[in-house]
Amino acid sequence: MRLVRAMVWVSAVLVLVVNGASAYVRLAQQGVGCEPWPQCYGRTAPQDAGAVPAADSPHFYVRATHRLAASLAGVLFLAITFLGWNAWRSAAPRVAAIKLLVLAAFLAWLGRYTPSLVPAVTIGNVVAGMATFGVLAWLAAWRPDSGGTSIRDLLPRGPALLISAALGVAVIQIALGALANARYVAAACEGFPSCGGAWWPHAGGAGFDIFTATAVPLTAVEEAGRQAVQLAHRLGAVFFAALAVAVAVAALRRANGPHAAAILLLALVAGQVALGAVIVSAGAPLATAVAHNVISSLVLGTLAWLHSRAQQA
Repeated sequence: MRLVRAMVWVSAVLVLVVNGASAYVRLAQQGVGCEPWPQCYGRTAPQDAGAVPAADSPHFYVRATHRLAASLAGVLFLAITFLGWNAWRSAAPRVAAIKLLVLAAFLAWLGRYTPSLVPAVTIGNVVAGMATFGVLAWLAAWRPDSGGTSIRDLLPRGPALLISAALGVAVIQIALGALANARYVAAACEGFPSCGGAWWPHAGGAGFDIFTATAVPLTAVEEAGRQAVQLAHRLGAVFFAALAVAVAVAALRRANGPHAAAILLLALVAGQVALGAVIVSAGAPLATAVAHNVISSLVLGTLAWLHSRAQQA
């Protein structure tokens, strides 16, 4: 069991590296943080994944790191499932292990269509990658001696209900963030928290069609759609932050609750809001945008950890 737990932790680190590397490649190819901003942004389509970047470029090392970490993580997922199946006493971690394999297979299949200007592909990659980290965090928090052997034990109860709601909203917010990336919205709005003085653009609903490819170079015709996606992501951040604070406060009030994880959740959410403001006000620096993606993984993972411990309470 110690070996399985160690592999879970190593896998979590590898997946976090994969998510960060993926965000770097995706955002850099879109022109996030380019100069002169924003005239240079959204001028070219993403480079084909099969193309080999120059050996002395950051893209070369980031892509190599991404592929190596993803391959190692896939092998560890198989080992975790095989070795942990009989060691776990309940159905919940076994189902979690199956989720890992399904997510890994889905990401491998989706890689055939990546990069793509169709938002559904970007959303699938981002959500599945962060969900994989969340499942690993959930497994890392599972105690070996936890009881419950039936599928009914998977149903949330008590404090886990609130955390389940927060996890659902987090996934929606991550999907909105991925849609924002796919629609090239980094330079769509001037000002904060409104967008150019408006709270919702006219006829902006087209931006939410995830199966229609984004026009690159960007056109003025799609501007309202990009602004709507940006504003939806901002409003979703406010709602999620309030829900995350409620989860953290509930955990802190419990006498034997996971106080450290609750404090970490508060710190991550505060950092995420601050990074979002920096991205809007400072011209979307690439490092800040990548950090925003990585922290999203950590927020989801922390919620998954809290959910796992709540299920065992």
